[in-house]
Amino acid sequence: MLEYDDALLVPLELDRLTVPMLRLTEDGHPPLADIKVGDQAYAYDRSYPIKGYSAVMPKYVLEQVAAGKKPLVIERPERLYLYWAN
Repeated sequence: MLEYDDALLVPLELDRLTVPMLRLTEDGHPPLADIKVGDQAYAYDRSYPIKGYSAVMPKYVLEQVAAGKKPLVIERPERLYLYWAN
């Protein structure tokens, strides 16, 4: 499990919602299935290409947040990876 300091989080605006995001654009390793940010563990769900994510990702995230899930987005060089709190 990779661990990150929660001070690295930046806001990402998705329609009417702001979600936390980690920018990991320099490291060449793909994200692992599980990560930890501060004291919170997250599990991988899916990824979206950087170009075009705004067409489908915001709706899905809004639906999941409405169901009580807590998101985390990780930005990689070509994709956004979506995780949910365990």
